[in-house]
Amino acid sequence: MLNAVADRMPEIYAFCHSAYSQSSTLFYGPFCVSSQVGPQQGDPVGPLLFSNTVQPLLLSLESPLNLGYLGDFTLGGPAAVVARDVSKIVMIGGELGLSLNVSKCEVISHDDFTVTDSLLVFSENTYR
Repeated sequence: MLNAVADRMPEIYAFCHSAYSQSSTLFYGPFCVSSQVGPQQGDPVGPLLFSNTVQPLLLSLESPLNLGYLGDFTLGGPAAVVARDVSKIVMIGGELGLSLNVSKCEVISHDDFTVTDSLLVFSENTYR
């Protein structure tokens, strides 16, 4: 995340580095939790930093329909192209510390289409 800020938003890098370069301790009653990975949910700058980090990944995808809003991506196009993009999201997302939540994934297609690519079969609840 900090590398993405340095590359594309250098004017706020010093702020982000001071806020996120070291872990912080969160206190909840008698409990202490170490916060070590990026901004916390509710952090006002969090969506900007997340979007900035994943933007190059979104731009690299080949699907004709390619939309992203924070952690939700929508792809559309030929099955082979979408499958390649899903593979790229899994690989590059993993390098960024992100993982694909397959329980939230779905395939929507016309009634005549059968999903055969294993990258697009997320669960038994595949929608057509």
